[in-house]
Amino acid sequence: MKLITKPKDLRKEFKRLIKKYKTFNWATAWASAGNKIFDELLENKYKIEKITVGIHFYQTHPDFIKEFIDNESVHFIEQPEGTFHPKAYLFSNDENDWELLIGSANFTTSAFSKNCEVCMLVTSKDSNADEVYNIAIQLIKESFEQGKTFNELDWQNYNKIWNIQQPKIDSLSGQYGTEKYIPTPIHKVKLQTKSWDQFIDDIYKKGSQDVHRRIRVIEIAKELFHKVSHFNELENDERKFIAGIPNNLMATIDGAEDWAYFGSMKGAGMFKKHINDNSELISKALDQIPLNGQITKTNYDNFLKYFQMELPGNYLATSTRLLAMKRPDIFICYDSKNNHRLCKDFGITRNGMNNERYWDEIILRIYDSDWWQRPTPKSVVEAKISLARSSFLDSLYYLE
Repeated sequence: MKLITKPKDLRKEFKRLIKKYKTFNWATAWASAGNKIFDELLENKYKIEKITVGIHFYQTHPDFIKEFIDNESVHFIEQPEGTFHPKAYLFSNDENDWELLIGSANFTTSAFSKNCEVCMLVTSKDSNADEVYNIAIQLIKESFEQGKTFNELDWQNYNKIWNIQQPKIDSLSGQYGTEKYIPTPIHKVKLQTKSWDQFIDDIYKKGSQDVHRRIRVIEIAKELFHKVSHFNELENDERKFIAGIPNNLMATIDGAEDWAYFGSMKGAGMFKKHINDNSELISKALDQIPLNGQITKTNYDNFLKYFQMELPGNYLATSTRLLAMKRPDIFICYDSKNNHRLCKDFGITRNGMNNERYWDEIILRIYDSDWWQRPTPKSVVEAKISLARSSFLDSLYYLE
């Protein structure tokens, strides 16, 4: 009997056991690919008698499942009552020559590399071995009978949902996007735990006049978007107002003099040229963002596709100004006047911020914030703020 507490020792034991024994009978909650122990398993998969893997919470990686499509020796538990959560790995030559690993470790890359796991290695030479062996065999047999072999269609459907769920799974650990670092737990990020009342109090710190002027800018942008079907159907000064560029709209619309709220783009030369030229591509980009309803990553990616055809590169401030004006409930204009404090309060690094990270590390964090999830407006003004609550982050973080 042996207690295993370090990932390197767990790897060492798995590698030894896979090579030594003739048959594998396992039941594990989750599994992943892309590690050396998984490669060892593939090289010895002819030894598999029964392996059962859970897919609850979409924690099992599709790459693991793909390697065992139509393999009748590998079953997957689709939707148990409760959570399928065993971690039992029986390696045997016969009923008198075997070793059993049991404990907290799933068959995952994290378990073999960074997790804090505790496992016990039991052998056929230990006391009470026959009883342990029989119980383990019965558990693995019953688990296997609950599961099913996955075919190609099963895998394709699982893979689709896994890709949708993965950002949610990452966010639970405070990890958003592809930039991997030690995250701050969400419950310690003040911007995400801030209540609606605290959010409103912070917005009013610059005074009610500032709040009303900002609301008016949002109202004008909304009116402009609703009067036409496409951005390029607006008049030149109307497009400039939405784009955060100096314009003459103030001569005809009260409040238009505050066009620079939510991000002034007056110094963005190439962007200004394309707005003046009434770029069809920028108009098509904005067509990808609906005025109402859910905004998905696909909407955002399609917006970027057209926007970057006109302005290749990382034009984050100008692109997000347009987004914040069309859907202020979802987007904030990310620019040099607000990004330092915004990133600091979200606990993320400002260096290297780009359009991809903007969605993963800012928008998804906004979606998970208490003030965004549960607005409780107590007045007409607060109701208007709630319809533009993401863009109003600018009022919290804008540096004069």
